[in-house]
Amino acid sequence: MNDIQNSLNSTFSCTKKFIERKEYNNVISVKLVIPSGCNARCVFCYMNDYKHNMQYDHQIFLDNFITSILYIIESIGDKSPISLDITGNEPTFDVGLLKEVLTILKRANIHDKVSRVTITTNGYHLKEVIPYFKGVIDYVNISVHDFRITHRQNIMGYSIPDNEYKMIVSLLKTIGINTSAVSVIYESIDDFAQWRDMFIEWCIRIGFIGLRFRCDTFWNDKSLFENYMYESMSEDQFKVITYENTPDSHWCRLRRFDGFRVFFLEGVIDTSSRTKGIEYVVADDGLLYCDFYKRQKIQDYSYEIGKIYDLVL
Repeated sequence: MNDIQNSLNSTFSCTKKFIERKEYNNVISVKLVIPSGCNARCVFCYMNDYKHNMQYDHQIFLDNFITSILYIIESIGDKSPISLDITGNEPTFDVGLLKEVLTILKRANIHDKVSRVTITTNGYHLKEVIPYFKGVIDYVNISVHDFRITHRQNIMGYSIPDNEYKMIVSLLKTIGINTSAVSVIYESIDDFAQWRDMFIEWCIRIGFIGLRFRCDTFWNDKSLFENYMYESMSEDQFKVITYENTPDSHWCRLRRFDGFRVFFLEGVIDTSSRTKGIEYVVADDGLLYCDFYKRQKIQDYSYEIGKIYDLVL
């Protein structure tokens, strides 16, 4: 059955036309998916997608992942900047596994081979692994989703107190790592501008330097998210630093009068169906794929690595 589906996917892909993107603001993202569980139960998590099935053979992952990362870095070369983005499930869920991964990354001097290394986490066991971040991680995104503790509890099924966030952000700053808060928007928000501004003030009190709003990729009414983005872009308190609308994403980066950064991102469920080469995935088996769903291994990729190609819509 899988062979039949892969064949159908391949046939369908061949009927699409992709052209090289000549100008873009994006770096190429290499996602490192840590094969661990998650303590949260967010309804909008992309890991809930029935088409993705996470494997948990840690030894296979550890045996393969660094070879995959070094291969894609060498293949991209100096054609485009690279962001290595560590993600999961929840990457800090298995502390021992993440410590091994960070140790291997440091030994391979990955930090100096890419433009940046980021990790996105809900903060579950973050304190325990911070000492391993030095010399590896450049930036941390912490998924909080709401500045109100009861709302965080309802969204994620658990919550970290504000003073704990403060301590985590402070510990990261002592080793030169800045942190942003992440909020996935998955339903309409009454008086979004007021909620956003209260969220920003909370972030500043905690010590976050930015707030990243992401649209739930499974949300049927994404026009609401776009309205929130356009509304913010038009306000005098923000300066638009970057704005881009491409087949795979619609996003902007704003800077407030006090320097605080606000980011909006509306992406698609399957990036590879719209854009080739903007994202590669080192998956739960440690192998390198051209899409999140592990449909196409790097060996079967027919486009030039290091360049980005968009679907002609």
